[in-house]
Amino acid sequence: MIPVALVRQYAQGQQIAYEVADQEVVLHYALALLAESGLVGHRTPGDEPGPLLFKGGTALRKCVFGSAGRFSQDIDLDASHENGFEAQIEQAFAERTPYHGIGFAIPSFRYSQDGNFSGTVHYEHPSQAGTFELQISYRLDPILDGRDLVLQQQGYFARVEVGVPLLYGLDPYEMIGEKIMACNRRLGGSGKDVYDLCLWAGRAFDAELVRRVAVLRAWTDQRERPRFEPADLLAMIEPRNFRWTDLTGLVPHRLQGDADRICRTVRERFAFLAELDPDEGTLLADQTAHRERRLFDQLRAEARALAATVSR
Repeated sequence: MIPVALVRQYAQGQQIAYEVADQEVVLHYALALLAESGLVGHRTPGDEPGPLLFKGGTALRKCVFGSAGRFSQDIDLDASHENGFEAQIEQAFAERTPYHGIGFAIPSFRYSQDGNFSGTVHYEHPSQAGTFELQISYRLDPILDGRDLVLQQQGYFARVEVGVPLLYGLDPYEMIGEKIMACNRRLGGSGKDVYDLCLWAGRAFDAELVRRVAVLRAWTDQRERPRFEPADLLAMIEPRNFRWTDLTGLVPHRLQGDADRICRTVRERFAFLAELDPDEGTLLADQTAHRERRLFDQLRAEARALAATVSR
């Protein structure tokens, strides 16, 4: 059960609307349900992780940025093979609803041209109702090994009956690689991805690993348009090229009108993306032809070795 007073207190502390705060807590319960079902994360400490990897904006907020992160209104998951996971998720929600007083249902779902799944999850509890999107991307070439993701402390943790789920997902460095690719694809789209990169820019991180993962992701994406050209992307990180109204209500009020600072920070802190070494340049030139599989495997192995040494 989600107490109204708890949500009100959390909303006030985070400077967000009641509905956004309520959904943040609901997503916590949904992740706990999916972990309990064995699909995402660990059922109990020491168990093998489930087959779906937690990722995306919600993962970054809950497991990397904490209260500094923007609120996200969906659950993004990765699967390395197609295995009817969407049906298993639907069954998990159906078998457990109501889950600690929250009803969950997936009345509608759809598939993209490349077979990825997206479903609209409806939830309801005595004081609120709403929806969030749940997406599964089927990728055959993960760049880095998955890893345990620890939920960052939030004030409501002590008041939820489900405790803190033990999650497993994409390496945060790979999540940032995905954000770079998303910015490249969505010029003229949402400012959410740029905002996430700005938050990452405020952390200590290994620039070589970020650049390597971005190059490897561009190769696996195999897109003819838009190609990933780091210098061109950096030049396009300007406020006019993104839709900043998408951040309204999802970040503290004081940050909603700061697009100039956000873009400038990303351009300056990610300038290293254009400093390709010769192998990265060769692979990036092959991002659509895909003739350099051996080089890709070599660079991915090097990236995984580097990721194992980077402090978090």
